[in-house]
Amino acid sequence: VTGTTDMNPIEAQLDLLLQLVPGAKTIGAIYCSSEVNSQLQIDILKAAAKTKGVEVKEATVSTVNDIQQAARSLVGKVQGIYVPTDNILASAMPTLAIVTEEAKLPVVAGEGGMVKAGGVATLAIDYYKLGVQTGEMAADILSGKAKPQDMPIQAQKDFSIVVNEANAKKIGLTIPEEILKKAVK
Repeated sequence: VTGTTDMNPIEAQLDLLLQLVPGAKTIGAIYCSSEVNSQLQIDILKAAAKTKGVEVKEATVSTVNDIQQAARSLVGKVQGIYVPTDNILASAMPTLAIVTEEAKLPVVAGEGGMVKAGGVATLAIDYYKLGVQTGEMAADILSGKAKPQDMPIQAQKDFSIVVNEANAKKIGLTIPEEILKKAVK
């Protein structure tokens, strides 16, 4: 088995959150407890955060209806929130934004669409580039240059910074200029 993965760069996304909230010591993570993919991402986040001296407080949801309560449970306890590429959260980012905007909490999301829908920023996968990378792998297999069993699964290496300046403004967050210079808005 070979191919590409669209795993998001969780440690780099954590670094982005810490650039947006310098000195943050505690961040929140909201995700659906029944999505194994989300739990995996949070485990990676917690390991990365531990190396940076940052505590992660988790809030889990089962349905969209739990999002506001989960977010409210973090208000006053965290300086920012990370949301993985979680299907429940992705479908209801505006619901999360109701609480995070009121609490002036920046949300770094697992993917770019979630930033448009209520987050502040992310390092996003470019699915077009990932498709090209997958196509190149397929071409190498079809031409005989490579065998699938000898090709490791590949991840995208360069990500786009995506920011939502309107959402940042709503919470009174100034996005650092060095981030804005590189960002897709």
